[in-house]
Amino acid sequence: MASPIHNQELIQNSLNQTDLIQTANIYKLLSLLYSPPTEEFDEILTLLGQNLQSLKPDLIPLVSGMKSLSASTSMLQDLTIDHAKLFIGPFDLLAPPYGSIYLDGQRRIMGDSTMEVLQFYRQAGLNLSNKFKQPPDHIVTELEFMYYLTAQYVTTGNDQWLMKKEEFLNNYLSKWIMNFTDRIQESAKTTFYKNLACLTLELILEH
Repeated sequence: MASPIHNQELIQNSLNQTDLIQTANIYKLLSLLYSPPTEEFDEILTLLGQNLQSLKPDLIPLVSGMKSLSASTSMLQDLTIDHAKLFIGPFDLLAPPYGSIYLDGQRRIMGDSTMEVLQFYRQAGLNLSNKFKQPPDHIVTELEFMYYLTAQYVTTGNDQWLMKKEEFLNNYLSKWIMNFTDRIQESAKTTFYKNLACLTLELILEH
């Protein structure tokens, strides 16, 4: 499900659906910011700021702070190190990006909740690509799924997609996002990831 940023992938404005369109795009852009840092972060952060402009303007200073930190090659190296320690390893992850770690106890990956999330994707008509090597409850995948559900509603107008979105949030993502972002706040060395944690928590819990 994860993919590099392309402007045409973001939903285009239509009718009176601006808030939903911006919400969907924000999920997409947040998911990209949990991927390994690249020079594309500057473009992603610009788009994120634009989508927050009318929806949550109070969060724009967080984005501006992140943008200033992703602008130089030396800072990008710092972000890469921080990202690896938080989310990848090779040693103990400081902020494991998997829902089951927080939902199933015993700090284990691919727990019962992971299988439930995978089934939820399938019921919504999605199957993870064979190229995607992360567990289905990785933060990137769950945020992209939120994008997908919101985009489906914008495209079809069918309320079932909003109902699925609420169900997924209430039963899965919102149940572990606070513990996850707390771990980032406690362990991140860069302001970039501390700000990303704040953004993620605010936007998920105030969906």
